[in-house]
Amino acid sequence: MEVAQDTLPELQPIFTFLNSHSNKLYQEGYFLKLHDLDSRGRPSTDRSWQECFAQLVGTVLSLWDAAQLDSAGENGEVVPTFINLADASIKMIESLPMNEQGGQTLQNVLSISTAANNRYLLHFNTLNSLTQWAAGMRLAMFENASLQESYTGALIAGKGKVLNNIRQIMEPNRVRYEDWARVRFGAGTPWRRCWFVVSPPDPKEVQRIQKMYKKAKPYEKMPVIKGDLKFYETRRITKKTKPIATIADAYTAYAIYPQSKPLIDQSTLVKIDGRITIHSSPETDTEGSVFVMPEVHPAVSGFEIMLRFLFPVWDTFALYGRPSKLVADVLDQRGLMFALPVDRKYGYLEILDVATLIHTKGSQNWSDRQWRQELKQLTSKRMLASVED
Repeated sequence: MEVAQDTLPELQPIFTFLNSHSNKLYQEGYFLKLHDLDSRGRPSTDRSWQECFAQLVGTVLSLWDAAQLDSAGENGEVVPTFINLADASIKMIESLPMNEQGGQTLQNVLSISTAANNRYLLHFNTLNSLTQWAAGMRLAMFENASLQESYTGALIAGKGKVLNNIRQIMEPNRVRYEDWARVRFGAGTPWRRCWFVVSPPDPKEVQRIQKMYKKAKPYEKMPVIKGDLKFYETRRITKKTKPIATIADAYTAYAIYPQSKPLIDQSTLVKIDGRITIHSSPETDTEGSVFVMPEVHPAVSGFEIMLRFLFPVWDTFALYGRPSKLVADVLDQRGLMFALPVDRKYGYLEILDVATLIHTKGSQNWSDRQWRQELKQLTSKRMLASVED
């Protein structure tokens, strides 16, 4: 990725960091891989263990068949397969029963669930090797998400100031915001055209809780009251209309860099992480990601359409300092630009830091949201230590 001379100064460091991240080698080595579930969430047809040589570069895990590498020799070429971890979920499994192996159990297993419903099992020789790989993946995924947030903040800082109605867009949102969008409920699932409704918290409910805390709990911090984001098949919504899905609690919402600078102006792609209820039969309630592309209107840039969607979402879920002021301080964990360095390489954490967290008691039960919080807190400590040095 070349940083051209006409690049906005706010975006120049972001492009440099995105480039270095996508080329950063986090981990490499050998392990056994089993394709457990296919893209439909069903048991895979080929359930044999395969020895692989793998490299984790950025959030892309490249896998080469070890037997093919051996037979190809030094000058031969073997085509790898790829697993994108950007939107994946990983879990360390202490002991895995193997039905095919006469009731034996496998130790040192890592499960990777991609957003396309594929699940892979990786088996390592030692606990140390498993920990190193799990730490590398966690760090790569965390740094990628943090960079996308910083990209969003830099985009607003660089391009927002030339929008005529930026003040109007940044006004705290107190009414429902609704429109059409293309939506994916998890990467790899098909795009659907949905009518979305962003509903801020009910003012009466906010006032009621404020009064309750003033009278009964003067020393307790009032909980953050949030609204919700619902997706429908139709714009004709009545009390009986059932939504396709509801996000009642989001912990991130940011623009995704569209992989090419000429596409920035027209890209409206936003990723939201949070608690998602899919109103199917049966209903599912999980923590995951939703991708939203609000539809562009005539004579309005994609950038502006995206901001019209993002600010109400941030206000509804009290993200990044909203609905008051966006947090700009790189030292503040709440901000979009948190941990963005001024004059050094990107990232304050090493794989050893994350490996230490993995061995923290109870970490095997942490959700992706908890992992994010823990990694942010550790980053904050490393940043303060580097300032003191």
